[in-house]
Amino acid sequence: MKVMKNPVTWLVAFALQGCVTAPNTPQQPELPPATLDEPLSVQPQTFIMRGQVVVGHESRTFTPCGSQQQYWLDMSPELALEAQGLAARPYQALYGELIGHLTVPSQTGYNADFTARFVVDQVNILTAENPERCDRPLRSTRVFGNEPFWSATFDKDQLKYTKMGEQPQILDIESSRTTPSSRDYQLEGKTAQGKLNLTKESCSDGMSDSIYGWHAKLNLNDSNYNGCATVSNQDPTLDWSGLYFASSTQNSGFSINLELNDDHSAITTYSYSNGDPSIVEQGFWQQLNQNQVQVVMTRHQQQYLISERIFTLDNGKLVAEKEKVGNVVYPIANGGLVLFEAKSAQTQVNTTTNVDLNAKQVNSSDQLDPKVDQAIREYFKINNSSPDDTKYRWLTYDLNGDGKEELFAQLDWCGSGGCTLLIFENHQDNWRFNSRVTLVKGDIRLGKSQNHGWQDLIFNVSGGGATPAKHTLSYSGVSYPLNPSVAPVANNADISDVVLFADGISPTQSGVKL
Repeated sequence: MKVMKNPVTWLVAFALQGCVTAPNTPQQPELPPATLDEPLSVQPQTFIMRGQVVVGHESRTFTPCGSQQQYWLDMSPELALEAQGLAARPYQALYGELIGHLTVPSQTGYNADFTARFVVDQVNILTAENPERCDRPLRSTRVFGNEPFWSATFDKDQLKYTKMGEQPQILDIESSRTTPSSRDYQLEGKTAQGKLNLTKESCSDGMSDSIYGWHAKLNLNDSNYNGCATVSNQDPTLDWSGLYFASSTQNSGFSINLELNDDHSAITTYSYSNGDPSIVEQGFWQQLNQNQVQVVMTRHQQQYLISERIFTLDNGKLVAEKEKVGNVVYPIANGGLVLFEAKSAQTQVNTTTNVDLNAKQVNSSDQLDPKVDQAIREYFKINNSSPDDTKYRWLTYDLNGDGKEELFAQLDWCGSGGCTLLIFENHQDNWRFNSRVTLVKGDIRLGKSQNHGWQDLIFNVSGGGATPAKHTLSYSGVSYPLNPSVAPVANNADISDVVLFADGISPTQSGVKL
């Protein structure tokens, strides 16, 4: 039996060297360096993310703008009720700008299928009005109110104040005082003076299906105005994002790539020069301070495993001297893991493969195949769960053009929105779990586009209050996203004539019983 390679062991055995262009992070108060040996020193900075929010009884998800990465949302019961109150139907998608930090998922429970949980510290805006706001440009802090209608926007050391029916006024910000829960500004203009106070608390303007994170009070020439406010929605920590790599100075035969993506997901890939399959870990990243970034992996080859590194900027290099796996901290020998910046991840990993897109209809099977059955049973074993008489229907199709067919298994775990689908990658002629997709209804089409060498998948979305439509799931480099209902709506021109599960038979009707 071949011994499984362990990246932690390799890293202890040798050093990796290189250099990296230092991100230009914003100036922050200097904090003591974080170290894995002192868990209390590891305090992630909160940051803002924009995207799609879905809050329901059994699902709380966040999909960042421009991404198919999904995070589980940890939010207070009060905020969850407010969010559900904005929705006109169950599991309606909202647009949100959320401030918080990422943490590891639990091994069981609703959040177990996610690579991370986003812990919400504060809402900047959460709205049911026009959830498609990701294409809008980033903006600075904005203050607004009604009765009468007024607004104010910040531009460096000035405030532009506008009241309906009047000419805009430019006010200089003479002084300001900022705390985590309030912001105070003294204002001076040619014909007006006053002060603006922002207080961190939930706010509604009473005229829209929106909640905001700040309450505003403006006093101008002894006139008082009340309203709400949103702070700048730009994430300054994104200067860390990029593709980094390291190659051994010794003849070790493998290299390491680290992707820090704009959606705060992280992927570590261990590649071999002898042609052995790469090993992939998936997780998240976030800034600890202006000189350190935390990188946490929560999936090792799709299995739950928590490992953590803290990279520090050191004379233009990203250096991690230790790694924490579970609760054990390991030193990395010979000065640590040293990374330098490569080309963008997009240009490095978006290769094109030859997938068969000739028109065909592929039916599913309810016949027992020992190899298929073993792969599905192994999935339950890895996740420490019992099949409990689960039934499934299955088929195979090559998704990545390597000439080896992947395994699709649709389970009889079904609700009004659809059933659960498992996808297994063909790895050395054995099927290894790759992706879990929920809310699968009817047939599945192959898209005409690829991401990371894997074909897009097109799913039917309906039921549970969702507007009937076809949605596109694109491969993330590690797996397909979990929930089609919050994925982009498919363009008919991008859908091929390859139809999987064309027979339309559900495993609840007929299937192999585990």
